[in-house]
Amino acid sequence: MSLENYRHSDFFITLSRTNTALRDECPTLEDLVRREDLDREDFEAFFREHGYAYDPATNSFRPEDNAQ
Repeated sequence: MSLENYRHSDFFITLSRTNTALRDECPTLEDLVRREDLDREDFEAFFREHGYAYDPATNSFRPEDNAQ
């Protein structure tokens, strides 16, 4: 699963792929962005634009109201 074209993909598909990778393959967001060769700041900004934020407690992107 590649996330390199995340800005051109459907947001909810990207959210699902990202959270699945975080759950199954990468113990942290840093591991995921390193593995996928992504710019972490831009990747997180993409999710913020859609009202989501990374929650390290659950190792997932969640609606900003639920992110810690």
